[in-house]
Amino acid sequence: MSNFLRGYRLAVETICMAGISLVAILGGLQVWFRYVSGSSLVWSEEVMRLSMIWTVMLGSGLAYSRGQFLGMRFVVEAMPPRIARACDILAAVLVIGFLVAIAWYGWVFAWKTRLQSSSTLGYSLIWLHGAIVVGAVLMALHVLAETLWGKGVPKGEGIQ
Repeated sequence: MSNFLRGYRLAVETICMAGISLVAILGGLQVWFRYVSGSSLVWSEEVMRLSMIWTVMLGSGLAYSRGQFLGMRFVVEAMPPRIARACDILAAVLVIGFLVAIAWYGWVFAWKTRLQSSSTLGYSLIWLHGAIVVGAVLMALHVLAETLWGKGVPKGEGIQ
């Protein structure tokens, strides 16, 4: 595997682990502040939501490359290899088309909400909705790479 792909995978894994850790820590702090100290962290839910959305959208492509998406492949695997390959290519084309549509309409939506601010922290909502675009593009690249070159993340490598 090239250094670029190894670095990309490490960066995505690190960001996702940091995002999940942030959600877990803020969730625990939210409970402690609400039920023990009697006050509430009004901003924590918003940060948790932002972190979770970005974590899922960034990590979904890597999960696809690892074969961690649910798939019903028993019919395709029962077909002759050439027909199975044709089915895989057709499925990849349809999935990439769907992801391009999600990226396009996600961008239109994000752009329309760029002047709106989040309720507690005041950041532009384009930062939240932009995750849809980034996630769809990364997922499409992973689908394309898997279709053309096979498994991008060998079994046993990375965070399991």
